[in-house]
Amino acid sequence: MAIISAPGHRIQLIAGVLFTAIPLWLLAWHFRVRTPLFVSRHIPHHNAWTIDRETFIQEWMDNHIGNEPNNSAISFLCRQPSINWQPDVVLDLDDANGGIGNVRGNIFDFLGLAILSGSSIVLPSFQSRSSTDLSALWNGKTPFSTFFDEDHFIATFAAACPKMTIYKPKGNHSLPPPLHNRYGMPSMRQDLYPDTRDTEKPNTPSAAVKDLQSWMLAQPDRDPKNITLISVGRTLWEGLDTRSLPPAVRRDFGSSLRLIPEVRRLAALVTYNLALTHHLHDIDPRLPYYASSFLGAHLRTEDDAKNAGWLDNNKPSAHADFDGQTDAYLSQAVERNLQIIYVASGNTSEISKFAKKASLLHNIT
Repeated sequence: MAIISAPGHRIQLIAGVLFTAIPLWLLAWHFRVRTPLFVSRHIPHHNAWTIDRETFIQEWMDNHIGNEPNNSAISFLCRQPSINWQPDVVLDLDDANGGIGNVRGNIFDFLGLAILSGSSIVLPSFQSRSSTDLSALWNGKTPFSTFFDEDHFIATFAAACPKMTIYKPKGNHSLPPPLHNRYGMPSMRQDLYPDTRDTEKPNTPSAAVKDLQSWMLAQPDRDPKNITLISVGRTLWEGLDTRSLPPAVRRDFGSSLRLIPEVRRLAALVTYNLALTHHLHDIDPRLPYYASSFLGAHLRTEDDAKNAGWLDNNKPSAHADFDGQTDAYLSQAVERNLQIIYVASGNTSEISKFAKKASLLHNIT
């Protein structure tokens, strides 16, 4: 007769319990995630845990913040009765540069002038930054499609502004060389410059259109029998006061500059991985935003920001140094009870520094 010692019996008993309990626990967890009855009514059932990656990414990319874009909203601008469309006048944005925010601002100012003056345009390009020095902004022109969805942009304005021709920089067309002089657009922002209201050149959209027309007619190398191509210098948020426009126009004017699909797909993949890694079950790719999931933070402490004086709190141009920015982000996270912060920055060492600060002060990841 075999004799089983007490310790061996206990080990067999424990092993039997584990072999039984673990599958039951896994089954319960699987049922908990995928069965609506056992999911809080505040958590979407449609998330990274219940759909495959490609479905998540596609639904994320098909989504938009706010309502679906409507070209008729932009046509509100293009069909103003005061616009005199001039197919023989073509504007070319000459020197847009900076980060994507500044480039967008340059292009929107340019588009406002083109629409109000009834001009056609050359598809905007912009200066590329150096890959080794972010402060070096002048490294040759890079095409529109580097940042923005070209097909979407052209289709949007073809539908909303059919009288505006968009020429591709290297397209099959016969545009003449630009006029020798470059045009500098005056500000249209009387809200920023109220003192110009009763002057000969008020900062208004109509005054800017009149200024362009007068300038063009005064150029000695202009040929009235041919297309006039004008190089336009960049401005930043000096064009149309979009805050004065109807919300739908503001939304759709802005969404005309949609990021290229490759970047949007990468953002969708990051969101998917973020949801899986940190168990963010309330991220539904069909929703426009996720207010209770995580905080997105742009930590602007790269060398070019430092060189520009933005991180020096003693300078008027200061935007806030590392502590100022991270304190503000952590304050928002704590106020909204968010335990996850997704940080984007070109300064990897300061991302690590921020992560340590967030963990020590507020147990935030």
